[in-house]
Amino acid sequence: MFCCQFFLLVNNFALMELPKIVPLMIALAFAGCKSSPKGPEAKAAPRITAQTNEPGMPGGKPVVRPVDGVSGRVISVKDDLRFVIIDFPNQKLPRLDQRLAVYRAGQKVAEVKVSGPIRGTSIAADITAGDPQFGDQVRDER
Repeated sequence: MFCCQFFLLVNNFALMELPKIVPLMIALAFAGCKSSPKGPEAKAAPRITAQTNEPGMPGGKPVVRPVDGVSGRVISVKDDLRFVIIDFPNQKLPRLDQRLAVYRAGQKVAEVKVSGPIRGTSIAADITAGDPQFGDQVRDER
């Protein structure tokens, strides 16, 4: 009997308070809604990131590059065969025959052309110009 009385009491309270709660629930539901833009402004702009020059660089001005591009490091150099092995830790690999620039301390020191094969996150590239070394940064030539 106590359970039935308790249930009726809770039910009556809920019915009395419902008209006060419904507008609040509707307001909360629409508070976070926002329509997405349509037309030319709906296209996403390329993301960019600012990176400061490496230590010892003259000027100390920030270098801004797109985040979308490929970026890796030289992990092996075979000078006699004129190729390098490049690791791309973010797993975005360049396409075959893509030309990449090699940088050391912020200065372009070589150019390579991706030739394959691909092993996991590493890829081979032919040295087309310059003298790349272990640890050099590799990125597309934008």
